[in-house]
Amino acid sequence: MNKWLDKPWMIRIVSLLLAVLLFVVVAFDENVYDDNDGFDSYFGTTNETQTLEDIPVRIILDEEEYVVGGVPETVKVTLQGSASKVTSIATRKNFDVFVDLEGLGTGTHTVPLEYSGIDEDLNVYVEPKEVEVSIEERATEEFSVNIDVVNKDQIEAGYEVVNVSSDPGQIVVTSSKSIVDNIAIIKGFVDVAGASESFSVDDVPVKVYDNQGNELNVRIDPPTVDVEVELASPNKTVPISMETENELPEGINLVSMELETEEVQVFAAEDYLATLEQISTQPIDLSKITESGTVEVNLNVPSEVRKVNTTTVNANIEVEKVEEQVIEDVPIEIEGEPEDTEVAFTNPASGTMNVTVSGFPSVLSEITQVTFDYL
Repeated sequence: MNKWLDKPWMIRIVSLLLAVLLFVVVAFDENVYDDNDGFDSYFGTTNETQTLEDIPVRIILDEEEYVVGGVPETVKVTLQGSASKVTSIATRKNFDVFVDLEGLGTGTHTVPLEYSGIDEDLNVYVEPKEVEVSIEERATEEFSVNIDVVNKDQIEAGYEVVNVSSDPGQIVVTSSKSIVDNIAIIKGFVDVAGASESFSVDDVPVKVYDNQGNELNVRIDPPTVDVEVELASPNKTVPISMETENELPEGINLVSMELETEEVQVFAAEDYLATLEQISTQPIDLSKITESGTVEVNLNVPSEVRKVNTTTVNANIEVEKVEEQVIEDVPIEIEGEPEDTEVAFTNPASGTMNVTVSGFPSVLSEITQVTFDYL
């Protein structure tokens, strides 16, 4: 045995083994109470890095008295250290990230993001590391809710919105005093596209706007309202006025022109209906009328009218043309006959003659007596 120890290479081997043994003993001693991670450290598996996203941030401040702006809702936290501890914390997420604003008062402040509930022997990186926050006094005010009706032009023809109401009619807004003072209007929106009867909509979101139309991020109580939409269909029956244009062709006489439908039901706003007295047809072109018959004509519907019960009507048109008529045995009367004279007709011996006349039948039918004067 002594001979072996006398050899230099043997002494080197023994020294190396003692050094390794001493390192293992020291490492085990430092980690034996650390969840048995001494063995992991020895085998090079201790260090691990994990990044946790969307970790919520807690604000330490009396939020009944103050409003805080600038604090992110969530942050990113990176953990580095013992694999078992990093994995345990990353899985449970049983730690807290917060900003402590107690005692700072109103105004703008740059504050660090702090954490608690993480072992001190782990390296922790919070991103962002610090934030600029604003602290303002809290204000609460009650506002009336306005309901905007959208797509009115797409409502069922003939209908109109006559009333819109919300329940509740007022909501409470809570925010910083500067923001509350800048509130211009509280709105909810309801769509009436295709509606043909009164209806209700539950849980309509309420939004808050300033004078420039910018939506404000405030606390709203309640955040939604129930909306009732009342529809009506105002209408009125009015006479139809028949319109014409141009002149009849030569040789054509108009005997009569009548509409088969004399009235039309009109759907429109109440105020417009109050002034509406009649609806006219599109002009009938008389220059194209050559014979009696029925013509379909469109109604001239004003843009204010939402709906009519008919858009066309029939016009019955009767016309006549020039005709010839023979009137027989028209007596011949002599005017200016000298006294003491006697006139006798030799041809025709009867003193009568046939007369041919031409004209429109309606005129000819009114001829009751015809005489022929001979001078």
